[in-house]
Amino acid sequence: MVEITVVIPTLKSREDIEAIRCLENGEFSDYELIVTDEYPVTRARNEGIRRASADKIVFLDDDSRPVRGYLKRAAETLDREPAFAGRTIHPCDDIFAHHFTAHYDRGETEQYVDHFWGNNMGVRRDVFETVGGWDENMGWGHEEKELADRVRSEYEILYDPELVVVHSYADSVVDVWRKKYQLETQSPYYWRRCGDTTAEQVRRTAVSAITPQHYARRDAVGTLVQIGVQVGKTAGRVHGLINEWDTTHQDTSEVPFFDQQSASNQSPST
Repeated sequence: MVEITVVIPTLKSREDIEAIRCLENGEFSDYELIVTDEYPVTRARNEGIRRASADKIVFLDDDSRPVRGYLKRAAETLDREPAFAGRTIHPCDDIFAHHFTAHYDRGETEQYVDHFWGNNMGVRRDVFETVGGWDENMGWGHEEKELADRVRSEYEILYDPELVVVHSYADSVVDVWRKKYQLETQSPYYWRRCGDTTAEQVRRTAVSAITPQHYARRDAVGTLVQIGVQVGKTAGRVHGLINEWDTTHQDTSEVPFFDQQSASNQSPST
């Protein structure tokens, strides 16, 4: 059995995945790589868990670029911690670095946190066996937050600033607006999982939309971008509310991630 399994959900071919090149250039070799192309991303990650032969599981995006020594550090961290959130660095000194990536970097000090990001995180298998896997009713957007809520109900998540991944927040301003819209389409479902009524969801969406501070940043350029972000955020939430209204009576219970009877250890190794 290998020491660690790396799961990368993607539709790209293996030769186009930046994360693979970074891992192959590293010195740590006791790992397997599982590339999954299921849709949505939550299903792809669950498939990675099912196929993993290691008890330590790391999740990266296809464009994550882990620094040298990352996997060795990840394996050592998961020896003593049930889950970790790594430090993500946006590679450019641009508007995104100045205004929109504070959530990626929690500083130089190890600490226990309430969240992790799918481009740089690790979880032990026994954690999934206790709290369940990724909620396959969710696509991209709040799926990490929803899982983190369940993990933290039983365990702690360590932020390790030495587990560094370089990952671009966005390619363009339009890309940011699109991602914000897509992210917020999932907010009503997440809120419902947290126990919010439809009335509370509508109120939260309306209050956010009419709050002037939500449209402002420190400078004019940042404010212009933020206006588009807030518009996309509101539009996404409205879309999500409509979808929730249509599916209120559907069964949205958590999808089991791991079937003990069908589990196999047949994933390809690097």
